[in-house]
Amino acid sequence: MWVIKRGGDVGGIGAYHQFRMLRPFIMVAIMIALAPGVSRAGGISLGARTTFERALLISDGAHQQMIVTVDLSEANPHTAVIFPVPATPTVDQPANGEALLRYVAEVTQPLVNRTSRYVWRTQGRDSRGAVASPIPGVNVIKQQTLGGFTVASLSATDPQALQNWLTANDYTLPAAAVPILKAYVADGWTFVAVKRDAGKPEGSLSALRIRYAGTTPVYPMRLGVLSDRPVSVDLFVLSAHRSQVANLPTIFAGPLSSLNPPPTSDLAALMAGAPYLTRMRSADLVPASLTSDITIGQAPSDEPYREVVTVFQEIALSDYALLGMALCMAAFSPIAFVLALSIRRRIERLVPKEL
Repeated sequence: MWVIKRGGDVGGIGAYHQFRMLRPFIMVAIMIALAPGVSRAGGISLGARTTFERALLISDGAHQQMIVTVDLSEANPHTAVIFPVPATPTVDQPANGEALLRYVAEVTQPLVNRTSRYVWRTQGRDSRGAVASPIPGVNVIKQQTLGGFTVASLSATDPQALQNWLTANDYTLPAAAVPILKAYVADGWTFVAVKRDAGKPEGSLSALRIRYAGTTPVYPMRLGVLSDRPVSVDLFVLSAHRSQVANLPTIFAGPLSSLNPPPTSDLAALMAGAPYLTRMRSADLVPASLTSDITIGQAPSDEPYREVVTVFQEIALSDYALLGMALCMAAFSPIAFVLALSIRRRIERLVPKEL
């Protein structure tokens, strides 16, 4: 039986071979954790549920990049995702973008410490398209088709005009999102609207790269307030130094030169200009608390860090096993010897000796 512990107990029970089979999924749950009842943050999905999202921010001091991939399910024909961006963006799909996201997830896995312990468990216990006519107040910076998705980069001076453009282009906007988009417009942000083809409403968006000029890396979070469940954030940041964010625990921090295995040349090219990797994660942010975007700060030092997860192998002792052990221990105990000797002497007194 196995229990995974990281500070407090989290995990379940199963046989050893089951654990080996499930280990990849357990590690994913530990690290990027899209647990049941948890939603992701970053962009707002329209007409679908974002079942998975992973983002890598890259900052070289003058320019920012966000490489992100999403997976959509429970979708309708007008499935879409909108990403707010602080400045005018350039959007493309880098070669090997998915491989880069898989790589940084793999090399930042927590270290696993395995140990054994005996526990008392009773038997039977279970573990649990085309752009519409121009609309005044909205500027379509660029619209393109990337991997079966229509991607439009927008700026707006009028939030109502932005809402009208989205509606005219089959982006079904929830009413609660309107004041948040209004605030983004007031702050001068732009938007990347990603819409899947109507004939293919479900599936994964190949890694999308959003680049813009800026000195500070920012991760859009205000739309997370619309979630009806706890929000999960799994954030990778590449910058000149170790990064930190309030309320997001660090699970990995270290220079790129320390990664094992090191990135291949094609992945290293995508990571160029930012020598230090930090990974921060929280699986249970309260949606009502997401009133601002995440601004990435510099940590006090560049001290490396890697989370350690302890995995206990629990050896269950049933009631019968405990009873057997108790009888064996009693049979060879000093008290048992004295009792046996006393019984023998009593028998000798009661039974006459043969003449």
